Amino acid sequence: MQAHSFSPGSAGLRRAWVLGLAGASTLAAAVEMSRLLSAGGTTAPEWVVLALFTPCFAWISLSFWAAVAGFVQLASGRRVPGLRWPDAEREAAPLQSRTAVVMPIHNEDPAAVFAHVQATYESIEATGHLDAFDFYVLSDSTRAEAWVAEELAWSELCRRVGGQGRIFYRRRTDNTGKKAGNLTEFCERWGRRHDFLFVLDADSLMDGATVVRMARLMELNPGAGILQAPPLCVGRSTLFARLQQFAGRVYGPVVAAGAAAWQLGESNYWGHNAILRMSAFIEHCGLPVLPGQQPFGGHILSHDFVEAALMRRAGYTVWLLADMGGSYEQPPPNLLTYAQRDRRWCQGNLQHLSLVLAGGLHPMSRAHFLMGVMSYVASPLWLLFLVAGLVSAAHAWLTQPSRFGGVDAVLASGATFDSPAALRLMAVSLAMLWLPRLLGVARVFARSDVAANMGGRARLVLSVLIEGVLSTLLAPVMMLFQSHFVFGTILGYRVSWSSQQRDDADLPWAEAARRHAVHTAVGVGLAVLLWVFSPGLLAWAVPVVAGLLLSIPLSVFTARASLGLWAERHGLFLIPEEVAPPAVLARAQVLTEDGAATVEDAVDHVLSDARAHTLHLALLEEQPSSSGVAGALASGRRKLLASVPEPLSAQEKVAVLLDARTLAEARGRRLGQPS
Repeated sequence: MQAHSFSPGSAGLRRAWVLGLAGASTLAAAVEMSRLLSAGGTTAPEWVVLALFTPCFAWISLSFWAAVAGFVQLASGRRVPGLRWPDAEREAAPLQSRTAVVMPIHNEDPAAVFAHVQATYESIEATGHLDAFDFYVLSDSTRAEAWVAEELAWSELCRRVGGQGRIFYRRRTDNTGKKAGNLTEFCERWGRRHDFLFVLDADSLMDGATVVRMARLMELNPGAGILQAPPLCVGRSTLFARLQQFAGRVYGPVVAAGAAAWQLGESNYWGHNAILRMSAFIEHCGLPVLPGQQPFGGHILSHDFVEAALMRRAGYTVWLLADMGGSYEQPPPNLLTYAQRDRRWCQGNLQHLSLVLAGGLHPMSRAHFLMGVMSYVASPLWLLFLVAGLVSAAHAWLTQPSRFGGVDAVLASGATFDSPAALRLMAVSLAMLWLPRLLGVARVFARSDVAANMGGRARLVLSVLIEGVLSTLLAPVMMLFQSHFVFGTILGYRVSWSSQQRDDADLPWAEAARRHAVHTAVGVGLAVLLWVFSPGLLAWAVPVVAGLLLSIPLSVFTARASLGLWAERHGLFLIPEEVAPPAVLARAQVLTEDGAATVEDAVDHVLSDARAHTLHLALLEEQPSSSGVAGALASGRRKLLASVPEPLSAQEKVAVLLDARTLAEARGRRLGQPS
């Protein structure tokens, strides 16, 4: 058991302030809403409205007060207490530890993956501490072309940087446990060779100085189990991606600092761009297989929250290094890919409900599970809140002649509805949503150099306003998406954990129409119902109705890189990292544009290219046979070795590529050698 490296009393006081203010705000809002609803006698539908309003407001309130705490923390200019930081002498000293930098991948673009690995490698090399790090690319790729292209890209990377014996590549055949299973297998086989594990995602990019500093912090703080560096979104050009990059750069630091300020050594882990203590991870963070079937049972999908909870249960602390910098990732290029990623995260987070009461967990770990669940459950709660409001208006319309027409009739009849109070409550809610944004803008305004690299203060304000409007319009669409995900998970629909689309590409109108048809129909229905039962409420619901009605064109136009590049040329949604990019970002961009060897047909490439053939056979590991692979191999051999070879299916390609004897025999025939 490791001793705490921070004062529990300090943590308790900070949490009391944030949670206390959030609780007091929620109580006051709930009392005010109750008073408003009881103006003409509270009906059953209105009680439902109050019951749904309270947790929704509580979620907004917690986010608001956490952001305020983050702003105060940043304004103080001090780090959160608890971690020991290196002095100048220690910063210059060699690292005493060894760190494995690990990137699990699954059917990704090899050019982008290995460009990021090379840029991170070279950046660490520039610090003079490369000898303390080894790099591992752990592939779970199932597409034959991706597999062979990865091998070639790895070999070329090693040749370019002299990385033999320091940069390793391995492909798993058995994808049990997805990314978490890949990491677990790596740790079991090679983890003991290293003190720390630095986990990257396929789109992660790290500045070498940041990686070295995080390793040094782990050396100086033996009680720390995980250090998380918040990643900044960079590198994409679509309007949707630029909105995320801009929002993350302006508002993100306040949000991250707020989480760090009140969670301290019981922060969370986001699964990548973080360093973990290897021995503690191996000994204490083995993931259970949940009882039952998916979506709630089986292998844990969102493994990061659980690993952080297990690390904390073992006595090690988990820290969010909000001011670390040098940590990057790429955002989804459009709304549909964003929703696809959310679908996976939703099921993974809902799985955590079965772990909330697990034995020995720290209360903050249980809170992280619940907050992760609430981040998705909030959407159906808001949806039900809107539905309950409609039912309440319809109930009044049907049962109380004096309230015919809903709120409008109540006001016209002189009933005791407190309209100014209702406006105040709405204003408070909107202020809690917008003030964190304004706090982020205030921080940028305070630094003229940063503001200049974001287009100047005037364009910054214009960017904030446009981003706010577009985010408001997209919010109801995401509300319906997430509500569908939550209800679908509850009803037993399981998620397919496939690779993400990362490249900028225009979204076809037909695809947008297919995916947003229901959203548009809901917008039409909501507008009609509000017009019938309460035209006054329709005015308040304009952002929701407009967002749903415009979901198809919004999704199409925000997916266009041409609009994103137009905004960039006019100084909108700029971030300093693209105006004056750090060296590691610039290097990664150049390497990505240089590209990697393309593989049109994996088997043909391995058979026709001597280097690819030799490399592939050298990397093959002996695999246990299975009936599925054996069947695909038999049919693949028959097609490949026929006098007139036939095209192979995807499964046959993989099976053939796993069999050295078949590959050698087929290549021999191509070269005219006797078998």
